Amino acid sequence: IRLETNKANPFSAVVKLGGDLGLGAECASIVEVMQATRQLIDPEDIIYDSPAKTIGEIDMALNKGILINLDNEIELKKVQRCLQDSGWSTRNDAVPRIGLRINPQMEAGTISVTSTATKTSKFGLPLRDEPGHVKDLFLANPFLNTLHIHTGSQGCPMDLSAKGIKIATDLALEVNREANRRQIQHLDIGGGVPGDYDEDGEKGGGSLYRFSEYREAIDSLAPHLWSEGFRIYTEMGRSLTCKMGWTAARVEAVKDVGGRRIAVCHVGADLFPRTAYQPHNWPHRISIMTKDGDPKEGKVMKQDVAGPLCFSGDLLATERLLPCIEDGDIVVVHDTGAYTYSMHSRYNSRLGPAVYGYDGVSEGGNCRFTVVKAAEKPQDVWQFWDSPSYAEVTDS
Repeated sequence: IRLETNKANPFSAVVKLGGDLGLGAECASIVEVMQATRQLIDPEDIIYDSPAKTIGEIDMALNKGILINLDNEIELKKVQRCLQDSGWSTRNDAVPRIGLRINPQMEAGTISVTSTATKTSKFGLPLRDEPGHVKDLFLANPFLNTLHIHTGSQGCPMDLSAKGIKIATDLALEVNREANRRQIQHLDIGGGVPGDYDEDGEKGGGSLYRFSEYREAIDSLAPHLWSEGFRIYTEMGRSLTCKMGWTAARVEAVKDVGGRRIAVCHVGADLFPRTAYQPHNWPHRISIMTKDGDPKEGKVMKQDVAGPLCFSGDLLATERLLPCIEDGDIVVVHDTGAYTYSMHSRYNSRLGPAVYGYDGVSEGGNCRFTVVKAAEKPQDVWQFWDSPSYAEVTDS
């Protein structure tokens, strides 16, 4: 079952498009679950993966028939209570799909903050701290029928992901042998294929690796994943939508400071917090267009591209070789279809920009554009900050 991670690009039109193409939804919050069902994604194809689920959220997901991956033993107790209160053991409807997320406590990839299966990761139940404990939890709770592994995404090589999948598959088979039945029926191999932010995606899609390389890595280390009758779920996000988007912003001002040219545009850390705070890990390709939309030409020079926010680190690029930028030019940031608008910040009360989709060229040679999200208005920001007592306040 192929799932798209909603957190990468949660626009309703994108979620619906994924569903129309046969993709399910991996959800990191109950609101993402509700968004997926609102876009008519089949509950059979939805997974709820938050590490901080309330008992009400768990009960809602159970009653909708959504697969729930439990992150910790507190959540396991909440599920036990929900099952007892709702009388699942005496009901004749579908068996709930409930799993445990494991942490094999392996090495990190090249980006520590996106490596989710390290020795001290906040995610999942650790395997090395108490060997055998996770297996005992499965055997003591026969309703647990899913095992979830997620080693990370960006910065994690394919062999690291495959190593985690092997550990998960081996554990599932061990549980089933000791239970003397196919207790674990579902394997959720979360974590995607790293996105490619340096090139135009010549390998296909928007990933550093071909999807066939991902399959080859799994076949090399965990070939038994495919032959034991498990229902397998994949969770791809960045590699599916990264190349789908680009962001354009007008240059409002330029200045020369300390021998360097700085161009200030209308987008920065409000949409690109990772680039601002960890530019070495999250650089984006940038192109410069004239005010008429033509590629800027001329001799390149080292320049900074700055955003509009009130802190010095609000930079999209530092000392980047680009054609001489002038006010009125357009900055185009490439590969922004994933983890960009979904990480939008309200700092400085900046208005969220409009998002458009385009799906081809018309007879006149122009793209057909569709509004995916309208540009925000001041009222939208005020509503975010207002308390109920200010509901009557107007812009007057």
